[in-house]
Amino acid sequence: MPSTFQVSPTEVLELECSPSSSSSRTITLPTDICIGSGSSGGLLACLMTKHALLYAAQNPKTKHQTDVRSAHIQFYRPIFPNKDPRVQLQLREVSVGKGWSTFRVELTQDSTAKVAASADVILSNFMIPGKTLPTNWKISPPAHRVDLSKLETLDDPDWACYHTAFHPNGFRRGMSYIKYYIPRKVPDEINFVEQWVTPGWDCTPSGSLDATSVKAKWTNELIQFAADMSLPVQENFWPPPGVETSLGSIVATLAFSARQEQARKNGQSNWRELDDDGYLPEVGPGLFRNAMINVTLSMSTEMKKRLPKDGTRWLYMRSEVKKLEGSRMDLEVLLLDECMDLVAISHQVAWIVTGVEKTQRSSSL
Repeated sequence: MPSTFQVSPTEVLELECSPSSSSSRTITLPTDICIGSGSSGGLLACLMTKHALLYAAQNPKTKHQTDVRSAHIQFYRPIFPNKDPRVQLQLREVSVGKGWSTFRVELTQDSTAKVAASADVILSNFMIPGKTLPTNWKISPPAHRVDLSKLETLDDPDWACYHTAFHPNGFRRGMSYIKYYIPRKVPDEINFVEQWVTPGWDCTPSGSLDATSVKAKWTNELIQFAADMSLPVQENFWPPPGVETSLGSIVATLAFSARQEQARKNGQSNWRELDDDGYLPEVGPGLFRNAMINVTLSMSTEMKKRLPKDGTRWLYMRSEVKKLEGSRMDLEVLLLDECMDLVAISHQVAWIVTGVEKTQRSSSL
């Protein structure tokens, strides 16, 4: 296991400010933040949105529009940073106004210059006066009770912690960027997945938070990344009873969590390392034979509330699927803060593939 830490998504998003006349830039993508060999769609969404924010900040007409109202991302072809980590971002102004402005950012890779992803980003200023009315909306069913101080120390008896280890060539290495906390009690019927999440990239690759490290936090720039990393809901619908549990299901995740918990109690510094949860480099299709992985075709995220300037350690995330038919799947992800106030709503249009298909290094999608 490598001794170095994985790349921080916060550092990846530290783009240099370009002159106001420059609407393009080249970025080198990390190979760490991937699922399989493809870059995380949430990370790409954050990068394109950040490019729009920096461009707007250099424009006299939009320099005060520093808040992301919404971002609609479309993915046309996968990005494989291990083949060529460089991607190009090109922005054009769609509409510039006093209340809000819309920018379109296109992402291309390699010499073919084919568009691999695009983002339509609406920027505004949340400080502009407007109507605020109570809607009486509440998350339903209510979230399980939790004591976040006990979650931090892994002492809450009602919640289990799962944090997959990081390996630079591991299939699930992108998921090591989030530390998941889920209820220990499995509901009779699962139609949504709830989880509290903290950043996971501030830990050692296979263990706990390093004593010398500063605790990482979720920021406004990382909302789309977090929303794209929810535990997979669809894994709980398949396989049917009597067949081996899917790799990403709640039942399997709780089993992984229990083994990690026992390893911690045994004093193992590498307590996150499991040989069958997908963290190791791909060893064959057998491990993922029952996995149902969603390929995101589009993702729309609306920001409801700004996080504190210095970020927040905790986010509550609830993901729900309304219907899965003919491999076509919808996904809604709600993000709430520590006070259970709504931060963002994200909707995805997804296509379901088997784990065997996803591990292949090429795609026709």
